[in-house]
Amino acid sequence: MTDWNLFLVVDAEPVELSGGRDRIVLLANRRLLALPDNGFQLLLAWVAGPRRVVRTPVPVHPDQDVVDTFVNSYLVEAGVPPRPRGFAWYLDLPAGVAPAELWRAVGLSGRHGAPVDLGRVREAMERGLAALFDAS
Repeated sequence: MTDWNLFLVVDAEPVELSGGRDRIVLLANRRLLALPDNGFQLLLAWVAGPRRVVRTPVPVHPDQDVVDTFVNSYLVEAGVPPRPRGFAWYLDLPAGVAPAELWRAVGLSGRHGAPVDLGRVREAMERGLAALFDAS
């Protein structure tokens, strides 16, 4: 995959199923995990790919230039092109999988405060998502 434009745009409001840090929504008859606009979670969206991620248009935040700088520098360092602005992103959750299970599957063990190798982070995400989606 080489382009963020391959990700489906759904022009509808998601229905909130659960709030908090790990928001689950229903959108286009899909149970999805909301991915906040940060580098780690947008890297997860890229790794999951357009079959498992959708986006909705959202207004641009007043501090969007600052957000873009941080998010896109993280993505570029991980070997991913900058993501387009003005969208909220959502990841399919396999049936019966809770957000905590997803985060455990894509996590990368390491020492607190140790330098982060984004190539290893991306590989851990690829392995974890493959295991979760292949099991469902």
